[in-house]
Amino acid sequence: MKRASKISIVFFLLSLFVGLQPCWSQKEVPSFITDSLDQYLQQQQQKWKIPAMAVAIIKDGKVVKQYVNGVTDLKTNTPIDEHSLFMIGSNTKAFTAILTATLATEGAFSLKDPVKKWLPYFELADPYLTTHVDIVDVLSHRVGFETFQGDFLNFDNDLTSEEIIKKFALIQPTHQYRETWGYFNTGYTIAGQVIEKATGQDWATHIQKRIFEPLAMTNSLALSRQMPEATNATKAHTVIDGEVVAIDYGDIDATAPAGSIASSISDMSSWVIMLLGDGNYGDTQVIPAKAIEETIKPRTINGTANDPFRLYGMGWDIVNHHGHKLIMHTGGIHGYVTSVTTVPEENLGVVILTNTDSNYLFEGMKYDIIDPFLNLPQRRLSDVYHNYYTMNTARDKSQLDTYKAQVEKAVAPSLPLSAFEGRYINTVYGYLDIAQDGDALGITFQHHKDLTVRLEHLEADRFLATFSNSLYGTSVFPFTITDGEVAQFTLKLHPQVENTTYDFYKQ
Repeated sequence: MKRASKISIVFFLLSLFVGLQPCWSQKEVPSFITDSLDQYLQQQQQKWKIPAMAVAIIKDGKVVKQYVNGVTDLKTNTPIDEHSLFMIGSNTKAFTAILTATLATEGAFSLKDPVKKWLPYFELADPYLTTHVDIVDVLSHRVGFETFQGDFLNFDNDLTSEEIIKKFALIQPTHQYRETWGYFNTGYTIAGQVIEKATGQDWATHIQKRIFEPLAMTNSLALSRQMPEATNATKAHTVIDGEVVAIDYGDIDATAPAGSIASSISDMSSWVIMLLGDGNYGDTQVIPAKAIEETIKPRTINGTANDPFRLYGMGWDIVNHHGHKLIMHTGGIHGYVTSVTTVPEENLGVVILTNTDSNYLFEGMKYDIIDPFLNLPQRRLSDVYHNYYTMNTARDKSQLDTYKAQVEKAVAPSLPLSAFEGRYINTVYGYLDIAQDGDALGITFQHHKDLTVRLEHLEADRFLATFSNSLYGTSVFPFTITDGEVAQFTLKLHPQVENTTYDFYKQ
């Protein structure tokens, strides 16, 4: 039986339990939410082939709707519940930003402090940046790096946080300082290291003590390495060759403040209740209101492609949605995509958690839920996003099929495969080794011990590169031949990992 068929059966069985939810007040909740949302969510979850999904709607300090449906793992078919864990990816950034702002209000440091004040080893290629980049800069993505630049260094490798930060001294920023928004994951690693240096306590401990415990987020985990041992955790999934498959959890603890938190829909609801309550949860002021205000203060222009304006604070996008201000963020990490959105003027929040990284439902559904509260026309954006996803998937498959056909017909490269063997160096990354593997070549990496690449000849001196971890994609690596010898090649990653390429030179 194909996995897609198994998913359909599971959804049918578990949909019987979707309506079992607390009897929250339905005052001021649109009829679509109360009468039709469950069915719509079920339909979309099945269409997108998402094994497990959890959704919460928070209004006026209460959870007014909760949807929990699916299984933790397609092999065991264990139903999820409101306490099941999902990795939330970059929605971790809001936790880090609010923690940083809280410590600043308490006097541990100033948000305007240069990073260099707290991390003497901090260096960037431009000496001016080394001395002037401050804490706000690294949390608002305005240092000058292009989006995802250097991210290959952040995940699934043996580098420490300090080693990752030091490597950015070797990377030339693409943009001018404070002129252009560029999503900089390592900026949050930097903030986490500043927190530890200034307070003597690491980021994960602060998150546990300052946020999880006072909000009774008893299921939540700060570090990715805790997920395999969790008793009620969803499995990570992706889509390979049209099939939903389980994959390993990502190892991202060296850059934990950027994306390592795992949480449940119950716990994330508490988080949003606190945010909408100006830092209050119950009778307790968990976070100073001033700290939250600092994170949603516009710091950078983030683009105008899809909205009248899109700004970025610290850990939050600030968007004009048909005249309404949305404070929101998304998160994507190995096998998961999630979103958190608040509409302050409506005292409204929406959380969406999914355990496959191959969907755009987390994007479209938040608008499908929010728009009825704002008396806006229903547009079924989840369907629009699905059409877009289907088109992109077909395009990518067509391109890959073309490459595979080229491999089948390819003649030998200009040099024998043995000539490509050896060690290659990149000044930023380090080294990798290429060795012949039958009628192909194989790559192993200095820092990514579990990652390999299979190189199959396409034409001229270009090779089809298939990474062992699908997160990194399938690409084409061009080699340069100089005076009859292999000189170098260019490594290219999936654009969701990094757009910047790496030139490796043969030793």
